[in-house]
Amino acid sequence: MNNTDPTSFESILAGVAKLRKEKSGTDNAGSQSQVKDTVLPSQHQKLQQQQPQAPGSIGQNNRVINTFNQQNPKEWANAKTTDDYNRKRSFKSIGPGKTVLVNTTQKENPVLNHLKSTNWKYVSSTGINKIFYDYLVRGRSVLFLTLTYHKLYVDYISRRMQPLSKNENNILIFVVDDNNSEDTLNDITKLCMFNGFTLLLAFNFEQAAKYIEYLDL
Repeated sequence: MNNTDPTSFESILAGVAKLRKEKSGTDNAGSQSQVKDTVLPSQHQKLQQQQPQAPGSIGQNNRVINTFNQQNPKEWANAKTTDDYNRKRSFKSIGPGKTVLVNTTQKENPVLNHLKSTNWKYVSSTGINKIFYDYLVRGRSVLFLTLTYHKLYVDYISRRMQPLSKNENNILIFVVDDNNSEDTLNDITKLCMFNGFTLLLAFNFEQAAKYIEYLDL
């Protein structure tokens, strides 16, 4: 028979103490185990703060890494914070890189007026050293052509490609500066495919200059 007076708080405490005493023999081991394995909310938060963020996970500033902003694990390890990493990365992106060699035949090309973020200098052919490229960017030969010029001199670009076609790392920057370009682009694409050139289409001279700057990064 339970003699606990439900109206007496002292009696309730006594009843609780009695129940705890009766169950102490069977529950102590389990209770200690639960206490040992339990992580308080404050401790869980500390553990999350101490756990290092992987470069591919959502971390500081909720920054998600994807195809467009790949990171070097070594660079990430050396950066103390995400902002520190971004500053180092952006500094490298706008660095001077290697000097772009420009054929003196390109002196009147408006593209040169838009080369703001890379070093470049003129070079010219000699009797011993014949230059076949318009631009040399990190060892890659680059030819430059506009649609209007190609319509006037259809055979020009194929003759320029021939000395370089033995290499497979060439680039043609083609500026579409006129309408009715579909047939011409088909012909240019075929020329690039059969002569080992990568075709980069630009729609103004500034965009063409950006290609050269990107290649020099």
